[in-house]
Amino acid sequence: MTDFLQDNFIFMSQIAGSPVIDFNSNEKIGYVSDVAAMLRDMYPRVSGLIVRKKMALTVFYVPWKNVRKIMADKAIMIEYDPASAAVPSENEIKLKETFWDKQVVDVSGSKVVRVNDLHFLREGPNFWLVHMDIGFKGLLRRLGWLRQAERIFRWLFSFELKERLISWKYIQPISSAGAGESLLLKVPQTKLSELHPADLAEILVDLGTDERVGILKSLDTASAARAFKELPLKVRIQAAESFSNAQMSGIINEMPVDEAVDLIGNFSRKRANALFLLMPQERATQMKKLLSYSERSAGSVMNTEYISVKSSSSVNVVWDRIRSEIKKKESIYYIYVLDENDALVGVVTLRQLLTAPHEKLVSEVMRKRVSKVRVDTDIKDAAQLFLKYDFTVIPVVDKQNKLLGTITMKDAFESVYPVIREEVEEATS
Repeated sequence: MTDFLQDNFIFMSQIAGSPVIDFNSNEKIGYVSDVAAMLRDMYPRVSGLIVRKKMALTVFYVPWKNVRKIMADKAIMIEYDPASAAVPSENEIKLKETFWDKQVVDVSGSKVVRVNDLHFLREGPNFWLVHMDIGFKGLLRRLGWLRQAERIFRWLFSFELKERLISWKYIQPISSAGAGESLLLKVPQTKLSELHPADLAEILVDLGTDERVGILKSLDTASAARAFKELPLKVRIQAAESFSNAQMSGIINEMPVDEAVDLIGNFSRKRANALFLLMPQERATQMKKLLSYSERSAGSVMNTEYISVKSSSSVNVVWDRIRSEIKKKESIYYIYVLDENDALVGVVTLRQLLTAPHEKLVSEVMRKRVSKVRVDTDIKDAAQLFLKYDFTVIPVVDKQNKLLGTITMKDAFESVYPVIREEVEEATS
């Protein structure tokens, strides 16, 4: 699972069996037996706890509004009043009882695997069931062996265990099966994937506006920027209205510059100017320049975050540059080579660098013939270059051949074919 999302997600195995403690008296009441949820929304919303009393087999129900604090793998604090006996409604189901250890069957009818854990997304006081965990990692987590197993796998095999999660939206019970015996996967097994910012964005699109904004605001600035980047543009603009200028400037400052320009270009001039005042001057100047280009030009969609080196640099210096810039740049496969006047004179790929002696000069290993476009080139002409040469990225230069930025295939074709973008956004909204 992606590290930056961990604080906003929790697994059933981190709740089930946890001690339940009275928030007022600090007395242990019992242990979490199960979690109840309502099925009315796109994703089931957790509505209560099923608690097994201490030293007894009896259980009782605690409405979710009575939960005061959740400490994963430690304890759950609740407001407890033995005199008021609440009961679950007809629309609530017990998630652990219903889904744990059930078979997932794909659309072709062949069994995939069992559900090893359940994955919740936090949104303020609310919890939403968003994924079924069908991976080996989920089973190890349930058994309490995950940390030790991960160390062993890293030490012996240099291997990282991955999450295997299925979105709730792809799951439905099989009506012909016995109660809770099987689940149907509504898409082929190829949809199974580990959590990614794009998966979080997909969940956010499905939730209501208030819940979506609540989750985005609960993320740290860098994480919110990554999630924002994956949202459809219309949803991004709508969500941005609920953020203050101070919050929004921080998010925009963390986004790739081309994505940030797309977003800020849809704000009113008054708000855009207010945001520019809150950003670092260099970043604001960079964005204003990109906004000044014609919407039909290559300059309007280029990304100014790339890695460049001087032709007189050694391969070893390039590797040092890559290590220092890898977290800041959107793409590092191509390293652009400049002369002493910052004119583009070549390009070197990671593959070339891997096989080149470290003491060699970049000018000795670079490709001197570089396909490029001018900043005022019509974006349609730039898109044709991608088709002709099967590039993934093309550099953008000015009249003096000075490197200004890069264009990706995705950005070029989204600009040329806005209808495709609209259809994709409508399909996910």
